[in-house]
Amino acid sequence: MKAFVEALFVEMEKSLKEVSRETSNGLQKAERCCQVINKILIRLKEYMAGYTFRDQEEEIRFFKEYKPLLFKELIFYSELAYIEAKKPIGKKEQVKSYYPHVLDQIQEFFVRNQQLYIYYQLGKSDQDSVLFLRDSKPVSLIPDYSFDFDPTFSTVNSSKLAKIMACENLTDEIRKTIYKLEMGNEGDAGELSSHEWTDSKSALIELAYALHSRGAVNHGKSDVKAIITLMESLFNVQVGNFYRTFQSMRGRKKNRTIFLDSLKESLVKRMDDTDMGF
Repeated sequence: MKAFVEALFVEMEKSLKEVSRETSNGLQKAERCCQVINKILIRLKEYMAGYTFRDQEEEIRFFKEYKPLLFKELIFYSELAYIEAKKPIGKKEQVKSYYPHVLDQIQEFFVRNQQLYIYYQLGKSDQDSVLFLRDSKPVSLIPDYSFDFDPTFSTVNSSKLAKIMACENLTDEIRKTIYKLEMGNEGDAGELSSHEWTDSKSALIELAYALHSRGAVNHGKSDVKAIITLMESLFNVQVGNFYRTFQSMRGRKKNRTIFLDSLKESLVKRMDDTDMGF
C-alpha cells in the first residue's frame, strides 16, 4: 500500500507542476488541478476497495497520513477555485480588501476544529486509535457533516485533517497574494517562480530554522513562519506542517542537522576543488 500511495503522490505532483507551467491564470489552473487530483483519488479508492489492512497501525497510517496527503490537494484547489471565482473585478484596493475576509473565514474553520488542529500541530499520536480508525467519532460535539462520507474509504477525522492541511496551504497562498499586492505586483498572483526547490522539504525547513536561529533575516525579527513562506514562494514549494517536521529533527538520534552538514561539506569540497585548479 505504501509504495502505491507514494507512487500516486509523485505522479500527482508531477502533473500539477505541468499544469502550473501551462497556465498562469489562477482559476483555470485550480480547475485543471482539481481534475488531475480527482483522477488520482479515484485510482486510490479503486485500489483500496480490494485491499485489507494488515493491522490497526496500517489503517491509522492510511487515514492519518496517506489519504490526507492526497485529499488535501483536492480541497486546496477546490477552495482556491472558489476564492478566485469570487474575487472582485475592479480597483486594486477592492481586491486587497477581499483576501483578509477570506482569511477570517479560514480562521473560523480552525477555531471550530481546534482540538484536532492542536493534535496535528503538535505531532501527537497517543489518540490515533481513537481518531483515525474507520469506526472513529468526530472530535467536536457539534455536528459537522463531511462530504467525504464513504465509510469504507473515509473517516470523519481523516477528512477533517485533510481540510486542516489544505486550509494551512490556503492561508499561505493568500498571504503571498496579499504580499504581492502590497508590493505593487499587479500581475497574476498565481504566477510561479521559475526556481524550484529540488531537495527534500525537510531540508528547506532545516535551512529556514537555521536562518532564524542565526538571526540572519531582518536582524532576527522575522519569525520562522515568515521565512518559510518566503522560501516557499521563491522556490515554488509547499512544506506543510514545518513545526512537526522540526520536532522530528529534534528527535534524530545521530545527526540532527543532516542538510546543513552536507551543505557545508559540499561548499568545502568546491573550495578545495577550486584550490586544486590553481
